[in-house]
Amino acid sequence: MKRVFAVSLLALAVAMPAAAQRTTGEIIGKIVDESGSVLPGVTVTLRGAGVAGAPSVVTSETGTYRFPVLPPGTYDLEYTLAGFTTLKRDAIPITVGSTVELDVSMKVGALEESITVSGESPVVNLASSQVSTAYNSDWVRNAPVRRFSYFDLINSAPGVSATSNVGQATAAQSLGNSTNENSYQIDGTDISSTPWPNTDAVEEVEVLQLGASAEYGNMQGAVFNIVTRMGGNQFHGDGNFYLQTDSMTGRNTPQSVDGGLPYHRDRWRDGTIQATGPFMRDKFWFFGSLEYQRDWDSQPGVDPKFPALNDSRRVFWKFNYNITPNHRLLHGYHNDYYFIPDIASNFTAPSTISLSHGDNPTPNVVYTGVLSDKTFIETRYSGFWLHSSTDPNEPGQVRVGPRFEDQDNGLITGNISQWTENRSWRYGFQTKLSHLTGNVFGGTHDWKIGFQYVGHGADTLTGNNDLLTTY
Repeated sequence: MKRVFAVSLLALAVAMPAAAQRTTGEIIGKIVDESGSVLPGVTVTLRGAGVAGAPSVVTSETGTYRFPVLPPGTYDLEYTLAGFTTLKRDAIPITVGSTVELDVSMKVGALEESITVSGESPVVNLASSQVSTAYNSDWVRNAPVRRFSYFDLINSAPGVSATSNVGQATAAQSLGNSTNENSYQIDGTDISSTPWPNTDAVEEVEVLQLGASAEYGNMQGAVFNIVTRMGGNQFHGDGNFYLQTDSMTGRNTPQSVDGGLPYHRDRWRDGTIQATGPFMRDKFWFFGSLEYQRDWDSQPGVDPKFPALNDSRRVFWKFNYNITPNHRLLHGYHNDYYFIPDIASNFTAPSTISLSHGDNPTPNVVYTGVLSDKTFIETRYSGFWLHSSTDPNEPGQVRVGPRFEDQDNGLITGNISQWTENRSWRYGFQTKLSHLTGNVFGGTHDWKIGFQYVGHGADTLTGNNDLLTTY
């Protein structure tokens, strides 16, 4: 068992494996009149599916305003002040970790006049020099990639490559860094690449490769940040089903390689049902997702009578409760009940194939408090608990037994190489306070102080079977 304490203050970070959590973005800006003078007292109203009701703020004496901790999505802004033309900005995209600066100029006019800027307005994150890639929910739904896990999504980012082209990837490399230098997060929970959420429940994917802030400690690789969908004021349900058969799969090996047994797609079924809506409008929202996935196939040279039976059952839910417009609670839960066999070849007997199976509950509880238009606090408790086992893939086969490897023809018969029982966990508590100041050193600055406590460990029992070499 290891426990790690980390404190980050301003732009300093201790040299410990700390991992920040960020699942939101923010909007900041300054309002001036036609002469360039700042306008205090302007009411700025925000609307969007990610917020309850229509929260508003009033610009300060310096004409600045701020909407922090906004879930990913698009938002509309309305600026009103007596004696000035009402200004509207529609469809402002907010991504994870982004700070969108919207400075506007208001004109003197009649109260009934208004100006609306429609369409997705181009915005630039001027508060960061990070090198990152963000994919929104539209891209996630329409991306022409495999749908087994979120690795199929993050591997599409520039500079990111899968660690394996066979089977299902369970890690990624970014700009040549080692896989163990990365951080994998789901809704701010550091999961160390273990749980695999349903890709249909993903709202946004962020791949942060260079320029991570001090919050991330001594992270040397990339940060893969998965933010899931949330509920809203509208009831909505959706479902999908994907099907693939062997007749839809091409042959890419010649007779000389596969011996007349090409790759065989035995079965591919992937179905999801999801629902979202309010228990109480503007107060209590829910989102739920269930996925059933079956991926059965045989590699070239393997008898199609013995396909690898890869199954997953994924459950996810999220509840958002607005205590007040400025104080919110969130609870999320994910679990993946999986069955993943080893990949067979034309040199391995079915009895030698092992099956990894288990589940990995991943809960979190998050409190967010907006103390003022410049200060907010976030406190969370999150973690995952992995239960996994390795057994023979063939039903009824015992764990213990000899394994034979023939050095003349390469054939492997007998039993699996080893069986395992594993229990691993990672959990932590974090709180951080953020304060925005203006006109300091020539600009605005986001000052942060935080505390983090992390515990993690593992209990593993392994039994190696006898290996007998034959000639």
